[in-house]
Amino acid sequence: MAAITADSCKVNPTVYGPNATSCSDIRDSAECKAIFPMADPAVVPPVRAPNCENPDLEIIALECANTCFACCETAAYTCGDDPLSPINCTANTRYCKDPSWNSVMSQYCTGTCGLCSSGTGCRDINSGCRDMRQLCNDINFNTYMRTNCQKTCNFCTTTATTSSPGGGTTCTDVATNCAANAALCNNASYRDLMTQKCPSTCNRCSGSGGSGSTCTNSNANCASWVANGFCSNTFYTTAQKRQYCAQSCNLC
Repeated sequence: MAAITADSCKVNPTVYGPNATSCSDIRDSAECKAIFPMADPAVVPPVRAPNCENPDLEIIALECANTCFACCETAAYTCGDDPLSPINCTANTRYCKDPSWNSVMSQYCTGTCGLCSSGTGCRDINSGCRDMRQLCNDINFNTYMRTNCQKTCNFCTTTATTSSPGGGTTCTDVATNCAANAALCNNASYRDLMTQKCPSTCNRCSGSGGSGSTCTNSNANCASWVANGFCSNTFYTTAQKRQYCAQSCNLC
């Protein structure tokens, strides 16, 4: 799968967000435009060149991120913003380069402002994380990938349960090698990891008779957040809503 997808850097199906073009091409822009020509440059809103989403051209496309409307997928922008940010980062991009706002924006809006290398948000430390994606859900490499490849592996917001069509939750294994490591389910050193990554294999699903947790809010401020529109706000992902206020947002 390519780093740049059809939905990359879009605020809705047809409009790109401010982080689509908030960086410069690493390659010469003229070269980028030659490699990734737009079908019709005059179209408004603009449409990304199809080759930008070609997995075989992933590295070059990221070097031409401005041309490909994909700055948000480059290393400086992919750590994401703090899910509990007290400010709307997207609506306040004008403060990203304001020195008086630096401490605030680098703490809460690292993804929006392209401060992933210097801010405190979730980010990859190892530059080779994209080439190691297959190890993200390998139990044996969990500690290393969680430490060095948080963004690539989606460890910032990943949960072990997903919504089912009926509105409940489907308990599934997240790791790809749970069966091979089933002997670790009750190993004290691995119990928490296996419960998180292999709840089905380890019989830790809610209602299964194991020790899985019930659907609850993990943050004491959910009541006030819900009143302020947290559950319906598209700025936060479903994973973030489920992580902090699953019960209040009816995501159980």
